[in-house]
Amino acid sequence: MKTPTTRTAAVRDRVKIATRKRHAAAPPTNSVVTRSSAYIEPEARDAMIAEAAYFRSAHRGFEPGHEVDDWLAAESDIDAALSRGDLPVGGSACP
Repeated sequence: MKTPTTRTAAVRDRVKIATRKRHAAAPPTNSVVTRSSAYIEPEARDAMIAEAAYFRSAHRGFEPGHEVDDWLAAESDIDAALSRGDLPVGGSACP
């Protein structure tokens, strides 16, 4: 017969294993790939973000000190456009 502490430890171990399996199977919720059926190479995504951040900075007259804000805003815009399917995912904007 198992003692209460041994039984509790066994239940706790089973719960940990089940929780690990459940969390491992869940895809990341912030991934463009999981929200879209198309896959884009990380380098292509970064290039799109860099270009969008450049144009944000140019629009502001290249005022220094906003580089991170430009990048984060551009990243958000590009990820939203990719998830909606508004941008080509083949790596080039030209057909």
